Amino acid sequence: MARSTATIQPAVDVDSELSMIEKAQQLAGHFPDTEALDRARRILDGRSTAAEAYAELDAKYALG
Repeated sequence: MARSTATIQPAVDVDSELSMIEKAQQLAGHFPDTEALDRARRILDGRSTAAEAYAELDAKYALG
């Protein structure tokens, strides 16, 4: 799949949204690692889609 090299401006304040995601996870008793936060950042800023992020998780945790 070809990826565009065009720069996309995020529709949200990525740092603020990422901070809220991290805090919500902490309040729920989860402590996301750097890899998970980077994956969320890439979705928020448009460098990755949710489907691509799920594919990364599938590859990371694939059985076999």
